[in-house]
Amino acid sequence: DDLILKKEKLIELLKEERAATINQAVTKGLDTKVELKNSSLPWLGQIPKHWKTKRLKYVARVNMQALAESTAEDYEFNYIDIGNVDLEEGVSLGAKINFAEAPSRARRIVKNGDTIVSTVRTYLKAVAHIDFEPKDIICSTGFAVINPGVAFITKFLYYILRSEKFVDRVEALSVGVSYPAINAREIMDITGWYPPTHDEQHKIVNYLDGFLSKTAVRINRLKKEIAYLKEYRTALISEVVTGKIDVRGI
Repeated sequence: DDLILKKEKLIELLKEERAATINQAVTKGLDTKVELKNSSLPWLGQIPKHWKTKRLKYVARVNMQALAESTAEDYEFNYIDIGNVDLEEGVSLGAKINFAEAPSRARRIVKNGDTIVSTVRTYLKAVAHIDFEPKDIICSTGFAVINPGVAFITKFLYYILRSEKFVDRVEALSVGVSYPAINAREIMDITGWYPPTHDEQHKIVNYLDGFLSKTAVRINRLKKEIAYLKEYRTALISEVVTGKIDVRGI
């Protein structure tokens, strides 16, 4: 039990380190000596002096395509609902369904390079980057499907949208207690921030991709170790209480 608890705590520390690293890289960049300026946004704080700030609606697009009500009933697609999206694990695709059997909220068309941000139950932090070539993938109208304009490379915009600064802002603007929600227009009214060159954005993305990949390997290894320990604990209890291990001399 003690070993399991220590490994579970280490996983939580690694997750905290991951969140902090993303936040640091996308708000301060990689140059620790860069001159900073006040962003004029209390929730954002300081950013590098040469970075820009603009409301997302001026530098990105949202909900560009949707299925028409006249879509053929036998049209098949993978459907992404809020339960298929996790901030850490990304998107998990289920079995295909056809339009006739799909829920009425299955309407948003998803393309490669999009980032989907949940507009309902925002406390779940359901944000994911579509970094594969989707074919016939539709997500719920409970998501804002955000696609970058020329100011962003796609993956950098994703890291902005999944950063603690942005996610906390979305939660703060959400309305409702048990079922907090925000509409896509309000999300696009939030100010985004970014380096003016794609080259700097690429460097930040490459750094974060590498760091997150290594962290994921460590977390998965710890999860396997925890699973083995739990199996061992169960087997040990069984062996002792059935008398297969002689404990009289212990």
